[in-house]
Amino acid sequence: MNKIAVIIFFILSAYRGNTQNRYADSIRSVLAKTTKPIEQFNLLNKIVEDIFTNGSGNIDYSSCVEMVRIAQQLKSDSLLAIAYNTVGNYFLLNNGDYSNALEYFFKGIPLAENANDKRRLSSLYIDIAVVYYKLNNPDEQIKYLRKAMNNLPPVTSALYYFMLTQVQAYTCRYFILKSHYDSALHYAKALIESNRYFKSPVYNCAAQSLMGIIYEKTADTTAAELHYKNSVLGADSVRYFYIKLSVKTPYIDFLIKRRKIPEALEQARQLMNMGIEKNNADVKRMAAGFLRRISEYAHQTDSAYYYSLMESSLKDSVFSQNSINKIQSLVFSEQLRVIEEEGKRAAEEEKRKHNIQYALIALGIITFLILFLLLSHSFVINERVIRFLIIIALLIVFEFLNLLLHPFLERITHHSPLLMLLVLVCIAALLVPMHHRLEKWAVHKLVEKNKKVKLKEAKKMIIT
Repeated sequence: MNKIAVIIFFILSAYRGNTQNRYADSIRSVLAKTTKPIEQFNLLNKIVEDIFTNGSGNIDYSSCVEMVRIAQQLKSDSLLAIAYNTVGNYFLLNNGDYSNALEYFFKGIPLAENANDKRRLSSLYIDIAVVYYKLNNPDEQIKYLRKAMNNLPPVTSALYYFMLTQVQAYTCRYFILKSHYDSALHYAKALIESNRYFKSPVYNCAAQSLMGIIYEKTADTTAAELHYKNSVLGADSVRYFYIKLSVKTPYIDFLIKRRKIPEALEQARQLMNMGIEKNNADVKRMAAGFLRRISEYAHQTDSAYYYSLMESSLKDSVFSQNSINKIQSLVFSEQLRVIEEEGKRAAEEEKRKHNIQYALIALGIITFLILFLLLSHSFVINERVIRFLIIIALLIVFEFLNLLLHPFLERITHHSPLLMLLVLVCIAALLVPMHHRLEKWAVHKLVEKNKKVKLKEAKKMIIT
């Protein structure tokens, strides 16, 4: 009966996997024809969500860069939070670079808060918890899982179960780390129930694998084997490398312990092929370790020695690959930094243009007011008012010139504060004599105008 259930599960998983892969491919086809930045961003984000939901592939380097570039171009905190979340997952899942992953997850939090995007906050907190799970730090893991739970989108949201299943999966893993298997089983069953609504093959595989681990820990080997088989068969029907790896490794370990050598050998060879396909030395090292143990159980001394040497040599390769990954991470981080700096410069340039416009408007208003007061023949104006307005006009002109010339001054002075100060002092020295001349002219005009107004008023009084 169990074999029939496994076969049915495999057929359904394969059918769902093909359907979901076609969906992801159709999104990529639409993306290739799309030119609007916001539509491009949304399609890239759909591809990422489909990877985590349906296992349609793996996070792509170029997609991460493009998402950050578009978010910077559109000056959107919400989009930038999504982009940083995706970049963090790239570092976490593709490179195993936990420090860079955490850096981008934490950078996304204030942006999501500014945009009041609780769904994104929940996602960022979950992914931070995943990093701490990888670092074997359950106390920090559960802290961020609780934050994620407090920021779940409403139940009516289409993304509610997408977020809930992630929280449940890693809460279950937390209790497994703590050896609280009753609590772990509760969350594994809750995950299965949530996935009835979500219908994700990725989280179905995860739930089945977690059930297998829990039953193995509680010595129910029959139930453990059934769940492990279901998880591996489901993972074989998707493209997502991370889920394949996460369900195969505990299953192979289980098979070796149960002395089911032929099945363990088949799964370990598949794991080795995955490592070769992805050129991942760490996965090949794990596979070599399993193959060594299998050879030892089968009393195949030569094979055990061969895989032992391979495992040992791959440890050095893992170090080399980690160094390569670190270099790639640094290159990627630098590329993202350049995009961010370009975005900041564009924002500063836009702000400078606005400030120049404001200065011109203010100068226009002050100039109009001065001319109005000088040319009006209706009332007498105190000299102090004109002197004050001319000083304000001088300050506005100085600020306008400073804003206008600032980029040019930075280039010719190579950002030297002392040289920039000297240039600004020279500009001020040129403006001060102009100010004195303007003030003298304006005061003279004002005195003449006031005399005319007073004379006009005196004539009226004499006539009356």
